[in-house]
Amino acid sequence: MARDIRLDSLKGLLIILVILGHVITDIGNKSLLNHGVMGIIYIFHMPLFILISGYLTKHPSQQTAKEMWTGVGRILVTLVTFHTLMSFRVYLIEGVFKLPFFKFPFGILWYLLCLIYWRIALYFTPRTILNKPGLYLGIAFLLSLSCGLFHLGTFLSIQRTLNFFFFFLLGFYYRHGYISHGLWHNNRLHAITAIVMLPLIFWLYPHCGNVMNGTDYYGIAGLPEKIMILVCSTVVSLIVFNLMREYKPLSDIGKNSLFYYVYHTFFITVVVYPIVRDYQFPCSFPFVILYTAIIITMLWILNKVKFFRWLVHPNLKFIKQQSS
Repeated sequence: MARDIRLDSLKGLLIILVILGHVITDIGNKSLLNHGVMGIIYIFHMPLFILISGYLTKHPSQQTAKEMWTGVGRILVTLVTFHTLMSFRVYLIEGVFKLPFFKFPFGILWYLLCLIYWRIALYFTPRTILNKPGLYLGIAFLLSLSCGLFHLGTFLSIQRTLNFFFFFLLGFYYRHGYISHGLWHNNRLHAITAIVMLPLIFWLYPHCGNVMNGTDYYGIAGLPEKIMILVCSTVVSLIVFNLMREYKPLSDIGKNSLFYYVYHTFFITVVVYPIVRDYQFPCSFPFVILYTAIIITMLWILNKVKFFRWLVHPNLKFIKQQSS
């Protein structure tokens, strides 16, 4: 199947927003502009990334159990590889070496573990439920709504799995024609939605920042805000998904989005943050853009090295080629 350049462009945009958001978080989210950008980014960037993951996932009827487990195994190898590498990163920062599986998974790697859960769950979902998108999406929405009522935290990414499963399913059903596309190509709807949603998003972000990362407890009192945040995330994600067009510079990054995703925190925590902290560089938004551009450039250079690309998808062929 030919690559979808538009989809690669969207993934490229989203990975840049992921890096931008993490730069703001790590160097300090202090200015009003930084705060506003965070509100807009976090309302849709990971929900949409996860929606795309569901969109790209094959229907269970189109793959065998062996194919599904092979795909899951590849993700697991990448997860374990970078979890181990991140334990050394913690050593560089804190001076204390923690066992690789002391806290599994580290940081951003939650997404890979969740992706494993989602693909397994989707494959083994009974057809009587899978063929009823309204029912299954409703169940997933309730799981997302209620997961913050328990103190699960980051343990094995279980809470995040429940929190974002709705978006994974939404992408899956969208790809396989269970959801009408026509409504989301209405430009008038886009304009009205932007007018209504943006003020709501700015109001929600400081109140519901804990809801967005999918790991914090918010209790029954937070349910109304959680409903609003889920609705905003869903609508904005679908609109951005349909508005995106092909753009080659972004698509080049999007083709290697996993590479940029797993490596970018190394550059932020080991290079950018110490320099900004020790030399008291500015944290205003123009400098955030500059730091993000520097990180993306360094990642682009790193991607030219075969060994670092191999670490993202380890296999024995590379080792045999190097030894021959």
